[in-house]
Amino acid sequence: MRTLYLFTVLAAFVTVLMCQLQADMEKLHKLCMNETNLTEAEIKQFFGNGMKASDAKDNMKCHTKCLMEKQGIIKDGIYVPSVAIKQLMLFPALKGHETEVTQAVNNCKNEKGANTCDTAFKITMCIKEFKSHAP
Repeated sequence: MRTLYLFTVLAAFVTVLMCQLQADMEKLHKLCMNETNLTEAEIKQFFGNGMKASDAKDNMKCHTKCLMEKQGIIKDGIYVPSVAIKQLMLFPALKGHETEVTQAVNNCKNEKGANTCDTAFKITMCIKEFKSHAP
């Protein structure tokens, strides 16, 4: 499983059955890129280097927060686990894995960072790590 961030960024490649979701996610991605001054090159570099949290600059962290806010996963600065689960379950690759998704979200929902961007990023990275260490 990839992180919430990865699923959001790569939503443009979701199957034809998810066309509306795909268009909406791509629109959000581009909007958040503009809001956070994040470039495609920075995204490619981050993913190309293995998505190491230590490599994430503030604009990458704020891009994550922006996406989560626009999807309702963060509302008024508060992480909403039920919305995160609902959004993740929209992706065909996660169908049938609701238990694992719920465990990961609930395990990571209390992560805190230095600010809201950092918190959103830490939650995302926690979900990524939770799945990579799950049996």
